[in-house]
Amino acid sequence: MRSILKVHWDSNLPIYEISQSELKKEGINCLLLDVDGTLLNRKSTNIPIAVKTWIFESKKLFTLYLISNNPSKERIAKIAKELKLRYKHKAFKPRKKIMMNVIEEISYESKNTAIIGDRIFTDIIVGNRCNIKTILVKRLNRDGLPMKFNLTLIIEKLISFLIK
Repeated sequence: MRSILKVHWDSNLPIYEISQSELKKEGINCLLLDVDGTLLNRKSTNIPIAVKTWIFESKKLFTLYLISNNPSKERIAKIAKELKLRYKHKAFKPRKKIMMNVIEEISYESKNTAIIGDRIFTDIIVGNRCNIKTILVKRLNRDGLPMKFNLTLIIEKLISFLIK
């Protein structure tokens, strides 16, 4: 049995440096994207140019869908509109009900679907619970650059290691 904390691909990169060709080689056709921390900083409303470019290039290859725990429909809807993507806010990750509804809505097999996120205890756990691939990325700071030091992720990795 696979641990629900296991990351399929720990990229150690920001989302905009993830190789679309590598994702295709993995058989991925659909990407579920976390928003806060993954696409932009939680305290920012500006999507970095590098992220926008990666999203628009990825749309040519994959079905993309935003899935966020953020309770602000206004915030997530604004980001989704700017990126021209479907979305769910208030997803309650790592609970799997809303994620399973999204997977059913997009009609892709779980083996061809992945979630990209910056948190083990939300994004990675829900991905594993829904039997899809999981991709961990570096959280973005306010400038849209990857954070050099992410205490939350260090703690999550430590706890994950300890409870294996």
